[in-house]
Amino acid sequence: MGWGFAFALGLILVFYLLYINGLLIFSAKTAVIFAGYVRRNGNAQLRFAACSGRIKRVIRFRDPGIYHFTYRSEISDGTVAVKVLDAKRREVISCMGTNYETKLEVEREKRYYLVFLFRNATGKCSVIWK
Repeated sequence: MGWGFAFALGLILVFYLLYINGLLIFSAKTAVIFAGYVRRNGNAQLRFAACSGRIKRVIRFRDPGIYHFTYRSEISDGTVAVKVLDAKRREVISCMGTNYETKLEVEREKRYYLVFLFRNATGKCSVIWK
């Protein structure tokens, strides 16, 4: 093995560790316009036009308990689906409508995945955890 291979392997490991700890976002999308944020705590506010693809972020809750999940959207074209997956990548929340609210009981420092799926969508959406 050469130094180049070891460096590439080390770099992949660093990116993986950043992603799994919620410091890096996986984003594979195309859009005419895309603006917004998906924070480490799972709160998000997005605006987009002709957007297709996905965004995936690891979120962790510092305190265990019941969290209130609120999804709001104003989509004029296409579809947007939002999913929350647990550490074993099982779906615990799934919504596709314009407004959705539910509660989720979380464990301390357990890893969850927040996933946005866009299909030629135009509009805006937000996710709020309380």
